[in-house]
Amino acid sequence: MAYLPDESLIWGNARVMSWNNLEMFQLCEKMAGIVRTRCFLLPVYVLHEPSAIADVLVNSPQCFHKPYVLRRLRLLFGNGLLTSDGAVWKHNRHLVQPAFSNQHISDFVTIVQRNTLEMVASWSNDEERDIYHDLVELCMKNVMQALFGVYDEELAQVTRELAATCHELVGAVFSWIWLLPFLWPGTLKTKLKKQLRGLDACLDRLISQRKNEPPRNDFLGMLLSGKDDHPPLSRDLIRDESVTILLAGHETSASALVWSLYMLSTHPECAEKVAIELKSQLSGEDPQHRDLDRLSYLKGCLDESLRLYPPTHRIARTVVKPVTVGGHRLPVGAEVVMPQWSVHRSTRWYDRACHFVPERWTPEFRRSLPRFAYFPFSGGPRTCVGGNLAWSEAAVVLAMLSQRFRFTCCERDLLEPAAGLTLLPGGGHFRVRLERRA
Repeated sequence: MAYLPDESLIWGNARVMSWNNLEMFQLCEKMAGIVRTRCFLLPVYVLHEPSAIADVLVNSPQCFHKPYVLRRLRLLFGNGLLTSDGAVWKHNRHLVQPAFSNQHISDFVTIVQRNTLEMVASWSNDEERDIYHDLVELCMKNVMQALFGVYDEELAQVTRELAATCHELVGAVFSWIWLLPFLWPGTLKTKLKKQLRGLDACLDRLISQRKNEPPRNDFLGMLLSGKDDHPPLSRDLIRDESVTILLAGHETSASALVWSLYMLSTHPECAEKVAIELKSQLSGEDPQHRDLDRLSYLKGCLDESLRLYPPTHRIARTVVKPVTVGGHRLPVGAEVVMPQWSVHRSTRWYDRACHFVPERWTPEFRRSLPRFAYFPFSGGPRTCVGGNLAWSEAAVVLAMLSQRFRFTCCERDLLEPAAGLTLLPGGGHFRVRLERRA
């Protein structure tokens, strides 16, 4: 174990962890597989050794709870899957898991195809366009229709507002995390409560509509009906799970798409290889879920983008029981951080680690990687419930766009990631020139 030198005798490394955590994670990765630092008096352990990460996520998950940052975000997410622990999490996960199973992916792909075609219908040849907001809106439509069976514009507007407030909340957590542990900025809290009331009203309307319809086997239907010996959720818990899935579901997919298209637009030779593979394998047809396994180069491009720019760029936990991680005993109350951002960029596992190299993702290379040297959707019991759907969504959209357009990046500078709840481009824009393929 290595020790990161304190920036200050008083606050340790709280400031650098809040303001420059991506750089700090990469510094820790170069130091050792486990690095101990502190925020004021709180010990923080940054893990880059895959076996140590497995100790947390797989071998001893019962010794950890969700971290302090996410516990603070219960103001927004309530007791949803993102923030809950213990019996509440197990009950809710058991209810919603079937809505994200493989048997639903084919239906979901149909939704994704329809909405993608609708999006590109407004795109023109030789147009310079900021496609960031197009992709965010596309993913919100996809997840809303898949989970609730309908695209509701009022609910979409509330979700947009909540997403913006979510980023403000994350900024407030990192700004005030150690100074004001029990307070929120008053105006932010007031705005959030108003938006949550709007969400409640939308859900009340959707739930009332369901009472006059046959039962559905989608997300909302499962929450309303329960499953096996698990009773249906209360209205408050339905709200908590809905806001969790809506916000996390559409932003993670949008992040994957934005960074994948950014990589392809700045590596045109890779984009051409994708287009050639699509033409060879699909002969102009849009991809179905069953086609994705055949698109090995497309899969490599998507996985390489998820490696370099993982939507969830760090996972954290709080130690609640004495536990040994990577051969070291961690104290109760300590925070543990597992940053995909820097684990995925480690030269221990990846040649040319900071370069976009889709060709590396051969079957042999995948088998050679240690578990948790690559984990864009977390792992263990709390692996992302919608990870398979999100990956399939990104793959299908990426294929459909690559069949129809060449993308040339128009940004003057490199896109810098903003390390909020998800990893999105700083400034919230991504301008490209669109060239329609023959």
